Amino acid sequence: MQLRKYFSAMFAALLLTGASLANAAAPIDVTWNPSGAGISTAGAFTFDNVLINTYANIDITSGGTAFSEQGFAKLVTFSNNGIGTGSPDFGAPGGTPYSIYFSFTATGTQTAGVPSTGNFTSLNFSLLGASGITTFTPNGVGVFSATGGPTVTLATGHLTSGTTTLSSAFQPSAQILTTFAPNPAFAAFFVNPNALTQLDFTAAFTNTNSVVTQFDLGGGNTRLSLNGGGGNATFAPAIPEPDTYGMLLAGLGLFGFIARRRKQKIA
Repeated sequence: MQLRKYFSAMFAALLLTGASLANAAAPIDVTWNPSGAGISTAGAFTFDNVLINTYANIDITSGGTAFSEQGFAKLVTFSNNGIGTGSPDFGAPGGTPYSIYFSFTATGTQTAGVPSTGNFTSLNFSLLGASGITTFTPNGVGVFSATGGPTVTLATGHLTSGTTTLSSAFQPSAQILTTFAPNPAFAAFFVNPNALTQLDFTAAFTNTNSVVTQFDLGGGNTRLSLNGGGGNATFAPAIPEPDTYGMLLAGLGLFGFIARRRKQKIA
């Protein structure tokens, strides 16, 4: 009975130490199946890169040193080795149109003035799937709303690390590394890696001034509305940070010590 308790404690410790992620590994091929999520009749496709369009607003406050962002990032075109393999709005490959997009919120800090650099302090997202074509429309002050079919949550994730820049021409750019946890309820969608496999998701965005609209929120606060934008993203196996390995070894060492003490008591 005691030994079982020790095993349970060790297993819980391993789960905790495995929660931290390091820089992503080399991108891998990923296979998704829209029909497996019930959002299209389209078949499975394999990709190693995805083109993303951004529909979001960035509020710059606190004298220009803090920002918050919210909005949507639509997965537009999937490709493998530079060749297109999936296009949701066209129902590719071989099916009815569908939509796959992120809904996200983020916060961060940046240096004052323009140009500026900064870092994300938080970012959380849900990957949503829907039948038909979802559109993203801004209201009068640049906050977007999504209009389309009912959604299903395919995956969730949060920030591991990220940076952001803002040029003198108001061209917001960002590079992020996040976790990516598939929803096991849609195992038929995540063909490879399967729905039980957590991944690293990396993305880089550059939004030119042609898609950026600036709003004065008063009090020295500014809103940037990103209507379109662009970026690319890849997936890779999740890799534990070096300190995670250290914690793991320490945990195994502690378990060995407990096991020896247990053995001595029995003797």
